[in-house]
Amino acid sequence: MPQALTVGAYHVGVTFRKAVSVKDTPYRYLPLLSPVYRALRQFVRQYVYAGTRVACPICERKFRGWLNDKQNGSCPGCGSEARHRFLWLYLASEWLGKEEALELLHFAPELCLQPRFDRDPRLSRYVTADQSAPNVDFHTDITKLLFEEKSFDAIVCSHVLEHIPDDRAAMHEMRRVLRPGRVAYIQVPLARELLHTDEDTSVIDPKDRESRFGQFDHVRRYGMDLGERLREAGFEVGEVRPRDILDEKQLVSYGLWDDTIFRCEAKRCTSLESFPGIVNSNDKCL
Repeated sequence: MPQALTVGAYHVGVTFRKAVSVKDTPYRYLPLLSPVYRALRQFVRQYVYAGTRVACPICERKFRGWLNDKQNGSCPGCGSEARHRFLWLYLASEWLGKEEALELLHFAPELCLQPRFDRDPRLSRYVTADQSAPNVDFHTDITKLLFEEKSFDAIVCSHVLEHIPDDRAAMHEMRRVLRPGRVAYIQVPLARELLHTDEDTSVIDPKDRESRFGQFDHVRRYGMDLGERLREAGFEVGEVRPRDILDEKQLVSYGLWDDTIFRCEAKRCTSLESFPGIVNSNDKCL
């Protein structure tokens, strides 16, 4: 079966099993028509964009070009954006050779990545979560997660924190449910020209938010102090960029731009007083 129809069929099945109609959210669509439309659209695109100039590492197909942007656009096959392809490539290198299967928590799972993670042999458990989106395992507030401490070996949180008013609480919660020494992979729209994150809780008009923060539902624009926020939550933080793992030819082929993944490793032993957002723990080594 063509890759596009395979992905589409996966989401049709998932929608029938787990579709949730959530009142007062943007997620209102017919459970069947939306996945079927996406599958048919991708099926057509994979032939319209047939070629070999660019390669998507997620759906593992080649095309004559990307959608929307010639250099860093979306994949005609699976719809992946540049940040998704970079994340997938980095995780492939990060997890290469690991004998131990991982338990992964994935926030706001992307349609291109969800089926790949769901059948990934490197994962013994794959859990998806979102506050209101359909087709996830758990509906939960990222600032008040329903999971117990030390529940996961890895967390993927891509372009979520910029939507969360209390992002520090979300960071603490990710640290709480992550096992010591394990890693959260975090991506945000990062403005490297800003030394300090730009945020203002009084900005609530969607047009004002789009003008100031880049999107109507963003509540801040992250600057270069993001790493410090993550450290305050109890992480050892490293920053990874595409050129750290790929050569120039690969960057062009995969359609990547100068993105950043924050590799956040949960500190193995730490004083609770240093991290006031972590509560209800019976020991000081988390």
